[in-house]
Amino acid sequence: LLGYTEALGIGDLRRRIAGHYQDMYGLAIDPARIVVTTGSSGAFLLTFLAAFDHGDRIALAAPGYPAYRNILQALDLVPVSLAATVETRFQPSPAHLAVLDRQVRGLIVASPSNPAGTMLSRAELGALYVYCRDKGIRLISDEIYHGITYAEPATTALAFGDGAIVVNSFSKYFSMTGWRLGWMILPEDLLRPVERLAQNLFI
Repeated sequence: LLGYTEALGIGDLRRRIAGHYQDMYGLAIDPARIVVTTGSSGAFLLTFLAAFDHGDRIALAAPGYPAYRNILQALDLVPVSLAATVETRFQPSPAHLAVLDRQVRGLIVASPSNPAGTMLSRAELGALYVYCRDKGIRLISDEIYHGITYAEPATTALAFGDGAIVVNSFSKYFSMTGWRLGWMILPEDLLRPVERLAQNLFI
């Protein structure tokens, strides 16, 4: 068949991704909140464009995946490094955010992380979710390494509510790197902005 797919992705695939969340996490996710993207990179680009404005400050732990910082800077956003250490397993915490001299508009977390490979516990991720919700900070959870753990399963930020932006991909757990196929799950207020961006950037 010739023609374009829906900007947010083929409906059957979005419904199956929702089924994945029911199977893996026991969560009922509305397929309407799921956006199929050009890998996780496409998801980050759409997220940053839809959620933030020029000059906004976005926090992230260091060390971290270099592309976060590079995409932010390409969009005239300001990455703010959090001095995560071995004591916090190179993961961010509310305490890191609380001591910043200026407010941030977003926080990127990755659990399991790249390159450290460490995970936030359920309690730690929940504390970050609540802190970000209360302070008006957009929480972006990179969950691309979910399913690739050795002991406890990773916790999704969706377990704590609908406010986080979750990014994932078929690349790692499903071993489909060359397909360049990912997805994100959005809060309701970002669905239409992301749809408009996707219609123009990725048609």
